[in-house]
Amino acid sequence: MRIQGIKIKGFRNLKVVDLTFEEGVPIHAFVGSNGQGKTNILEAIYLCSLSKSFRTRTNSDLVGFEEEFSSVKVDTDNEKLEVIVTARPAQKVLKVNGLKKSAPEFIGNMRAVFFSPDDLASMSFAPKLRRRYLDIVLSQLNRGYLDKLMDYNDACRQRNSLLKAIAEGRADTDELEFWDEKLAQLGSFIAQEREDLINHLQELVRRHYREISKSDAEVTIVYESEVRGVKPKELGDLYRNGRRRDLAVCQTRLGPHRDDLKFLLGGKDMAFFASRGEWRSLVLALKFAEIDLIRERTGDDPILLLDDVFSELDAERQKYLFNATGKSQTFLTTTHREFIDALPAAHTVYRVDGGLIVSS
Repeated sequence: MRIQGIKIKGFRNLKVVDLTFEEGVPIHAFVGSNGQGKTNILEAIYLCSLSKSFRTRTNSDLVGFEEEFSSVKVDTDNEKLEVIVTARPAQKVLKVNGLKKSAPEFIGNMRAVFFSPDDLASMSFAPKLRRRYLDIVLSQLNRGYLDKLMDYNDACRQRNSLLKAIAEGRADTDELEFWDEKLAQLGSFIAQEREDLINHLQELVRRHYREISKSDAEVTIVYESEVRGVKPKELGDLYRNGRRRDLAVCQTRLGPHRDDLKFLLGGKDMAFFASRGEWRSLVLALKFAEIDLIRERTGDDPILLLDDVFSELDAERQKYLFNATGKSQTFLTTTHREFIDALPAAHTVYRVDGGLIVSS
């Protein structure tokens, strides 16, 4: 997979952008001081891969000041992808080769792996973001998974609304039966897909961690889920048996939306014992396992997006990073030009200043 060009209009602080990326040049670097719009370039590319931002859930945030809409068009060697976001009314349109598509139809046409220093915090502190890692990988590999995940999240919201209505005397408990059955079917599928993914990632992560850290310590990924291995019928019974508890808080307290990951290093929980350097090595290992899995399952190289990674990685990890990218087309940001000049592969450098992008 390779991006041939990108056109951007009205996206955050970026002025009109029209870039063509030369074939045979694997690395494209965007250099500038903080707040100039470097990360916005990566965000725009990510948007055309995952249909959403890695920074905000509010689509109107993507529309520039005094702009009515934003548009991002990416031409790959396979497809023409476009995302249009309007501020008023707040809506988002996804297109593949000029045709409107749903999110499950759009995602997977251009697979991307994103890495930033923020990933250190997301993996070490936030269960929601650890689940998001699994969902992003699975969604790019399996449209059926994304379909069911979206259905599950919607069913969970509907059940929570019904729980509140029942607690307020506006609905009857029997009305939960439909949503209990729906969540049981979807939740069992999602949990099984996540478990299968973790089993597949396990050895890939271990291999990369050993090579990055130069350590023999073994990493273990533990999938923490109350519904792991539970069949739909059994899960339906658990939802029914838990209604009293759920009604007390007006929340569905069981299901894959409460899953988590635990990382063990040498048998010890990294949340309590790991150093920042060990977390850096783990996050890199997870990202490269993701790249490996995409290559293995699709036969294609994902686009690699690196946001200011030089600030968090020492020289040895930087070297491993670029050796392990292989044939992946890479887009990166940095505040320091000297990091780019030291890269071992052919690269193009762009200067970003106040939303303007020029070749450097």
